Amino acid sequence: MPDVTQEEVGRRLYHVHREKRMEHAVKLMQQGLGQAWRSLKEDEIILLEHLLQCTWNTIDQKKWDGIPFGTISMETLRKILSFGEGVSPGHNPSREVVAEIKTVLLSLK
Repeated sequence: MPDVTQEEVGRRLYHVHREKRMEHAVKLMQQGLGQAWRSLKEDEIILLEHLLQCTWNTIDQKKWDGIPFGTISMETLRKILSFGEGVSPGHNPSREVVAEIKTVLLSLK
């Protein structure tokens, strides 16, 4: 196994943790939306996951854990997806877009 720096190990752990938190949020959304979730296309789900990962980077962990993803409405989910124009893995949203998504997520009750 090649030598890996502590910094690289830390970076990898950060990415794994971010991925797991995003997956959990998406699972809660899917459960909360029930049958409505099935109306989403695969590329929309991939976009949602990417947008959530990028936004996770900017939200305090305790605040993230307090977001009620299971109560999100399809209207709110579509609003988040609307910020994804031109965004894909490898093409991150702008800081302004991430700030908008953060505002939407933190306003969920």
